[in-house]
Amino acid sequence: MATKEPSLVYSYTKIRNTFGRQPMFCETRPILLDTIAPNISEQKEYCLRNPVNRETQTSVHISEHDVNTKRIFHRDQGMNHSEGGWPKEISCTDEEATSRYKRRIERDDNYVDSVLSLYPEFVHYIDQNNAIEMYNMYFKDMPPEQVVEKSSIRVKNVFKDMEKRPIGCLGWTYEDEPKLVAGYCDKKFPVCDTTEENITCFVWNVEIPHIPYAEFCGPSACWQVACSPVHPSVIVGGLRDGRVCIFDIRNGKEPSILSEMHLAHRDPVSSLLYIHSRLNNEFFSASTDGQCMWWDIRNISSPIDKLMICIRIPPGEQMNLTNSEGVSVLQYDKSFPTKFLCGTDTGYVINVNRKGKTYQEVLSAIFEAHNGPVKSVHRSPCTSKVFITCGDWSVNIWSDDVHTSPIISGIRHRHQITDVVWAPQRVSSYMSVGGDGKFRYWDLLRKFREPVLMLNVSKYPLLKMKPHDDGKMIAIGDAKGSLHLLSLSDNLVYSGNKDKQLMTQTLERETRREHILEIRIKEIRLKLKADETAERESLIDDDNYESVLRDTEEEYKRIVSEESRRTGLTPSSGAKNQMMRNR
Repeated sequence: MATKEPSLVYSYTKIRNTFGRQPMFCETRPILLDTIAPNISEQKEYCLRNPVNRETQTSVHISEHDVNTKRIFHRDQGMNHSEGGWPKEISCTDEEATSRYKRRIERDDNYVDSVLSLYPEFVHYIDQNNAIEMYNMYFKDMPPEQVVEKSSIRVKNVFKDMEKRPIGCLGWTYEDEPKLVAGYCDKKFPVCDTTEENITCFVWNVEIPHIPYAEFCGPSACWQVACSPVHPSVIVGGLRDGRVCIFDIRNGKEPSILSEMHLAHRDPVSSLLYIHSRLNNEFFSASTDGQCMWWDIRNISSPIDKLMICIRIPPGEQMNLTNSEGVSVLQYDKSFPTKFLCGTDTGYVINVNRKGKTYQEVLSAIFEAHNGPVKSVHRSPCTSKVFITCGDWSVNIWSDDVHTSPIISGIRHRHQITDVVWAPQRVSSYMSVGGDGKFRYWDLLRKFREPVLMLNVSKYPLLKMKPHDDGKMIAIGDAKGSLHLLSLSDNLVYSGNKDKQLMTQTLERETRREHILEIRIKEIRLKLKADETAERESLIDDDNYESVLRDTEEEYKRIVSEESRRTGLTPSSGAKNQMMRNR
């Protein structure tokens, strides 16, 4: 072997007679050719691990069982069925010949004996067929029993956003196979300029969690959505810049109609609801700028009506945006076409009558609900006078007849309550979610101060919750873009036979109790006020008595000084005392 470098040349020689001989090996000591010192900086990144013994069974557990069963033999056989029993000379297809033959047989005496002998057997089979009446209602007189079912909540599907954007709003489409509408945005206020933010919203099929059914995207982030009750493909969106728009997912991602910027809200749309009417073409929106606007879906270039929510107007000023209350949430019930509930950022819940003529008629009732913004407000499906609110760390139930305090005060939680809603079909239950990632199901007839069931849905805070109208499915969104679809057992969905009556009695009892306490508190306050007035009057009388004493003493000193000047004598202390006694 030869190379260009002479130092690498090695010549190997072997004699011919040594070819094919067995090689002989010998043991030699190891020779250290080179040593490489370890890198101290990399060595510090590793640590010694103690020996660990672990046993693992990788085989599949299989059980075997033998049993002898009865052997059944199967056989395929065909059959040709044709009318028979006729003599050869009579054709069964000739009706006249068969009828003559039947009349001849019926006149025979043996025919009557044969029929009479077969009669008991026919009666037996007929009685067997008539023994059970398939159209009869059996055991209808027995009292019905309650179905015994274990309450359960399970996660049916999870719809994940790849960019992990927070859930901003939720909605259900009105169709036979409803779909879930989700808007993704980070509701930070004041709003910063986020040009790189992804503002695409998704429509999910509840059976396909891997890919969205449709997408839609507005000119800015969609803070609120509302689905049309007439057209399942039409979605109304409330945007971050205060505008409202109409999406038709059949025509693409872009909005079909968009309102004007100078006629829209000045702050992001905080609530958006459809108004149930004959044509279902009206909806109204609210914002933290303190305005409620009514829109017609056929022309949203400008609102058809406006209302400013002002409850603290300084004397001599008019209702304007400077003294209005920022609206955080709205509630509308179709049983009250012109009335709705309005929750504010300052913790108030206002019962608003849109068609009121005076200021007092428009804002008919004001409730001091929470210390912070009102996150949710909903009317009870049991009675329209009762509604539920959530905010800060509690959930409260209110009545329109009592304005000073809730009729049922919820317990304080360690984490903030972000959303609450009544069960759509079960009149005694409501559901809540909070910042601890847990879903709580409450039943006021079963447990008053603790939830019936609680499920740890996510390790991130839960932001929004939207149940379907049938009450079977609950959609919950968290702060990392995961949309959880929960399924409830039937005993958590439907009410019992007496639940509505018992719940109505419970609410009336609590309302009456709070009303009595309210009257008693007013009486105590009036009594304290009367006591303060009497004490103030007594203090005035004491002041008059002291002034009289002072005037009397001054008059006495004046008389004494005059007598001294007239007589030229200085009265002694005894004379003074005697004069004082005479006085």
